Amino acid sequence: MPELDRSWSPFKTYPLRKQRGVRWFGWRNLMIAAINADLEQHLFGLSPSEDWWPGADPKNSGGVRGLYRFAFDGGLPATAAVAAVSGDELSIHVLLHPRHAQIEADNCGGIKDGAAVAHGWLERRLGAWIQDGGEDFSCKRAVQARVAAVVIEPHGYADQGSFIL
Repeated sequence: MPELDRSWSPFKTYPLRKQRGVRWFGWRNLMIAAINADLEQHLFGLSPSEDWWPGADPKNSGGVRGLYRFAFDGGLPATAAVAAVSGDELSIHVLLHPRHAQIEADNCGGIKDGAAVAHGWLERRLGAWIQDGGEDFSCKRAVQARVAAVVIEPHGYADQGSFIL
């Protein structure tokens, strides 16, 4: 995996942060839990074009998105959506403790529909890592400390790396 010391976009470069707050750890933990669950369910792999969810089609703009459910931290229900985007990246949305079963992670109304929402990108072309700098996270205060405190390790990928646009 290449060692990049900053995130790259056409507008500005940002150095990778060394110190992290509770919100970043909450986002990280939801993203890792969703990616690990996806890998365990064999919906995608960590190499380019390894998209196996129903409706995935690497030749047709990634095809349709994949939806799946998993348990977070000992039983909190969660739902996630994964979609293939350009550059062999995956866009992943996560919704923790949805208000009801019909709510989808990528079409929810934020924390009014669940306890926490997270979105991020998984790089797969240059290596496998969650891209740093594009964190999107909202969480109800009642669960924020729990979500941030979970000890969870990524299975075969890095929990942070350069954001490349």
